[in-house]
Amino acid sequence: MVKNFNTTFWARNLTGNAGLVLVGRFAHKLGVDKLLQQHISITRGANAKYALPEIIIMVMMGALAGAKHISHLVILRNDSVLRAIFKWDLFPVASTFGRIFKLFTHRHCDELSRAENAPRRKVWANKFFGRVTLDLDSTVKGVFGSQEGAAKGFNPGASKTAKTSCPVFSLGVQ
Repeated sequence: MVKNFNTTFWARNLTGNAGLVLVGRFAHKLGVDKLLQQHISITRGANAKYALPEIIIMVMMGALAGAKHISHLVILRNDSVLRAIFKWDLFPVASTFGRIFKLFTHRHCDELSRAENAPRRKVWANKFFGRVTLDLDSTVKGVFGSQEGAAKGFNPGASKTAKTSCPVFSLGVQ
């Protein structure tokens, strides 16, 4: 029998979002910040503390870290390790993000779409997959509580009244 134990992360140089470092390096290597600067025509004042590409990248990283709302970007704001790695000496509050994104019009959203499309084309231009087979599969997983998407149904090894979730997996094979 395995003994129960607790794990605590308390050192100042630990982060729960270390995977974002690789994503950030990849985005930097693709020149995402320069592409955003070139494509989006919003000009900020000379006294602006945050550059628009920096704000967009912060939101992108926040979404990858699990933020579902602008106020959830506090995940990154409180992560001193990521802020040091990405050189985010200052980090805006939620109202600043909202104020900046209110500057976007339909034209700016179209420009953002074109800026986002450029690095994608750059990556896919270097890859050739030839013939690709996608294998789709699903499984049944018992869940507890009121989780979104869970319903009563087929649940092997459990009661028929237990809630289950049915995630779908995809595997690409060359």
